[in-house]
Amino acid sequence: MRRLWWLLISILLVAHAQTDDYTLDTGDVITVVVLRHEQFSGEYTVPPSGRVVFPGVGELSVRGLTLTQLSDTLRTHLSKRLRNPEVFVSLKQARPRLVFVEGQVNKPGAYPIQPNWRVVDIIATAEGLKILPERAIATLMRGEQTLAIDLAAILHRGDHRTNYLLQPGDLLSIQQKPTVRITVVGEVAKPGTYDVEVNSDAVQAIALAGGTTEFAALQRAFVDRGGTMIPVDLYRAIVQGEITPANNPPLQDGDVLVVPQNLRRYAIVGQVAKPGYYPIPEGRAFTLADAIAQAGGMTSRAITSRITILRFDGEQIRRLSVPYQRFLKRGDITANPLIQDGDVIYLAEANRIELNQILSAVTILSIAERIGWIQ
Repeated sequence: MRRLWWLLISILLVAHAQTDDYTLDTGDVITVVVLRHEQFSGEYTVPPSGRVVFPGVGELSVRGLTLTQLSDTLRTHLSKRLRNPEVFVSLKQARPRLVFVEGQVNKPGAYPIQPNWRVVDIIATAEGLKILPERAIATLMRGEQTLAIDLAAILHRGDHRTNYLLQPGDLLSIQQKPTVRITVVGEVAKPGTYDVEVNSDAVQAIALAGGTTEFAALQRAFVDRGGTMIPVDLYRAIVQGEITPANNPPLQDGDVLVVPQNLRRYAIVGQVAKPGYYPIPEGRAFTLADAIAQAGGMTSRAITSRITILRFDGEQIRRLSVPYQRFLKRGDITANPLIQDGDVIYLAEANRIELNQILSAVTILSIAERIGWIQ
């Protein structure tokens, strides 16, 4: 019998020596032998809590302990009941070598680790992401260490600095960034309701909505926040690049960003490539030269020595004769006046009748109605 005990002890000592640096965790199966006291011996599986109940000792946390450390701990506790107890702990079955993935993947769970596996490998094994990489917050938890992962850099830009080599027991957590729901209406390419990241600003919302149209009143945009109107100067933010909380505020859940229509118009007729009605851009001086350029430029038959502007002034229509050629040849800025809301610009054709001969009262009234002189 004594020889059998010594044989058992020898086997345990060899197993102990082979696993001396092994630390216990969930799923490990251990054998505890207390010589001459079988009531304190037994076989135990480490549960997810990491705590095991030992007869005569009570509950102990074994996670992170080596087999030697656990033997010494049990020996210390049993010494209160037994004289010089001989305690041996061996590893009967090592826990599976698993890595874990949770959150925004198609198949979260535990997977047996493969040689040289990295973050992208476990994501692929979990059948990919459920969200866009740039909308994800990814972290790798390894014991008490937490490592941030930039999935957008790995998957979109080929930057693999955070594509860490995995270790057994690693937990990859992929969560969606917090979002708020906002609505963009008015003069934008794609009005609608959007889920945006927390602290997204007005300019980012405009970009998500496809940008503003040519008819947008950028200086008169505003945010409707539960009935409170917050002015937003999108011209300063988008055109001039002056990004401040005052003209580009962060948006909150339920905000409605309104981009109204720019109602300031002028008409241009005669010898230009594209006669018609055009908005007067906001936030900058808009001159006769700008108006001609917006209409596609002058034709080769246009008279530049005199360009006529009809301007509504109170109840009268004034006729301004602009010596535009002086601006073209000499750079005379007085010959390149500012265009005002409601102006009608006429470029005559050489060797043709004058404006007052072709613009009848009916034509003037039609133009006036289109650009808002009359209702």
